[in-house]
Amino acid sequence: MGLFPGLILLFVAIILANPFFGINLSLLLIGVIAMAGIGNIPAELAILKYIAWKENKKIKDIILYKNKTPKKTFILSVIITFIFAGIIFVFFEPFEAKLWNYLNILNFIPDWFRMDKIELGDYGNMKIIIVLYYLLNGFWAPFVEEIYFRGYLLPRMGAFGKSAPLINSILFSVYHLFSPWQIITRIIAMTPMTYLSWKNKDVKISIFSHCLLNSVGGIGMIIFLFR
Repeated sequence: MGLFPGLILLFVAIILANPFFGINLSLLLIGVIAMAGIGNIPAELAILKYIAWKENKKIKDIILYKNKTPKKTFILSVIITFIFAGIIFVFFEPFEAKLWNYLNILNFIPDWFRMDKIELGDYGNMKIIIVLYYLLNGFWAPFVEEIYFRGYLLPRMGAFGKSAPLINSILFSVYHLFSPWQIITRIIAMTPMTYLSWKNKDVKISIFSHCLLNSVGGIGMIIFLFR
C-alpha cells in the first residue's frame, strides 16, 4: 500500500514525459496532473475511499491518529520539525546529489525525467502551471500524503514497535520513485515529524509541518519565477 501510489505516478510520468514514445509533456504539468487528476494523490484517496467503503465507514473514520495535542506542544513540534526538515533539505540534499553522482547508480535516469534538472527559465510561458503546481504541492499533496501515510498506515504498523516511525519514513521516501536521488534526505528530514505524530497520536503535527515545508519552498520558487 505504501509503494503502490508511487508506482502509479511513475507509470503516468513515464508515459506523459517520454519524448520518444510518450506525449513529451513538461514535468511540472505532469505534477499538476498527478496531484489533481491521475497519479499518486488521487490513488491514495481512492485507496482510502475503497477501504472505508468496505468497512462501511467514511475516510475520516479510518484515520486513527486524531488526538488533540496541547497547543504549546503542537506549535513547538511543528516549528521544530519544519526547521529541522528545512535545514536537511537545504544543506544535506546537495551532498546526497554528489553522493549519487559519485556512486554512478542513478545516472541511467534520463534528463527528461529529472525534476532536479528543471530550469524555471525554460518555463516562462507556463507561469500559471508553475503556480498551480506549487499551490497543489504546498497544501493539497502533503495533506493527502499525511492522512495516508501517517493517519492510516502508521497506526497500523504497531508490529514494528518503536521502529514504526522510521520504517514509515523510509517507506514514504522510497514511494517517491520519481525522485530517488532524494531518498536519504527525505528519510532524515521526515522522521522527526513522523515520530512526533506517532508519539502524540496526532496526524495534524505532520500535516502542518509537511504543508509548511512544501509551501515555503514553493513560495520561494514562485518569487524566483516572477522576480
